[in-house]
Amino acid sequence: MKSLKKIIVLFVLSIFSLSCSEDHLYTEEESQKSLLKENSLRNNNNNISNLPVYSRNKLIIQYLLGTPNSVKSNLRDIFGVQNYEICEHCEDKNIELWIFDKGILIEPKKTTIETGSGGGIEYIVEVDYEFVFGIDLSNPYLGTDSDTSFYPYIKSDNEGVTVAVLDTGIAPTIGADTSPIFASPFLYNASNDGYTGVESGWDFVNDDPNCFDDNGGRHGTVVSSIIHNVLNNDEIPHQILPVKIANRRGQISYFGLLCGFNFALNHAQVVQMSFGWYDDGSGDQLNTIFSELLNLYPNVMVVTSAGNDGFNNDVVSHYPSNYPQDNLIAVAAANKKVLFPSSIGLPDPNIAGFSNYGIVNVDFFAPGEGIPFLGYDMDGTSFAAPFVSGVVARIVQSNPGFTPNNVLDALTSYGEPCPVTFSTTRKVKHNRIIMP
Repeated sequence: MKSLKKIIVLFVLSIFSLSCSEDHLYTEEESQKSLLKENSLRNNNNNISNLPVYSRNKLIIQYLLGTPNSVKSNLRDIFGVQNYEICEHCEDKNIELWIFDKGILIEPKKTTIETGSGGGIEYIVEVDYEFVFGIDLSNPYLGTDSDTSFYPYIKSDNEGVTVAVLDTGIAPTIGADTSPIFASPFLYNASNDGYTGVESGWDFVNDDPNCFDDNGGRHGTVVSSIIHNVLNNDEIPHQILPVKIANRRGQISYFGLLCGFNFALNHAQVVQMSFGWYDDGSGDQLNTIFSELLNLYPNVMVVTSAGNDGFNNDVVSHYPSNYPQDNLIAVAAANKKVLFPSSIGLPDPNIAGFSNYGIVNVDFFAPGEGIPFLGYDMDGTSFAAPFVSGVVARIVQSNPGFTPNNVLDALTSYGEPCPVTFSTTRKVKHNRIIMP
């Protein structure tokens, strides 16, 4: 959870830079920027990474709520929009993807829109670049599944707390024997909310109602199963709302993320996001449509992963985990010894070697190494965050009317203090581990 603004982050870093740790901070910042530069080079070779790959002819527009269609049409004509897309199955239609001629210079176009006047320009709240980034898919390959249907797992009635999982989708069965991962119906029933054409969640990649997880590592399925198991173990009534925003290779478009996020915010009390991208210096990543959506739904809890590059997120900004709103929680990964204390030959409980951290921008640790799933060990902050989502969902369900600060207080009381063996330099804000 974040209560500090960016200026406070910069102030804290400036204090550190004047202290005896100045050399350490300078070295860390330079080395991490070097790694980001390497990621950028890989990006240019069309490899998936956590740096944004920007579109050259697309922008995302957010209108004021209630903007008349005639004003939207007029603005598209004024700025030469060739085509546009809206967020299907969202409560409002105030986010659009504007597509321009391929020969356009996108940066001057964005500036022109932001500084324009007349024609209804006052109805435009925010303008963002469109980009693509990738989920870290280092988890093992779990195979394919011919059964792409998840409909038998939709609950007849929703009860308790709804947790939306924005990810690669969900596959209730995996493998040749189609052994069920989820023992009983557990998916959100959209018909309970009067939706037409939506059975459970929505696939914002293929624009259809089937959120089947076609990613070979079943990233979204693993994340969903962790949340489901945490809540089942405590007998908390719940349903998972699958929101597919990543394709089978783990690629996510920012527009698809915004549409999926908007959809989830209207139907869930907790939103889980195990992905992220780094700020490469292009534009203002803090003042975005994503940030505006967080502000519009301040009582929906959002849980995000902190990233898997060993970076200090206070130095190299990682989103969405670095957004400062109070209803967002960022999670780092603790090592295998935390979840399995009796493991022989493992180091003392500590932060996982791959995990990002940050005393300002990352909130808690959770188990994120050696997470068992179908005989494999899963590693990543992707699998630490859903443990926290499960606990947050339990708190929300047990305490109707809780504010984000109430949830934070409950988490801080619930979490275990980090052992003395934990790193003294790779800390998180609350220095506590949230155990399942």
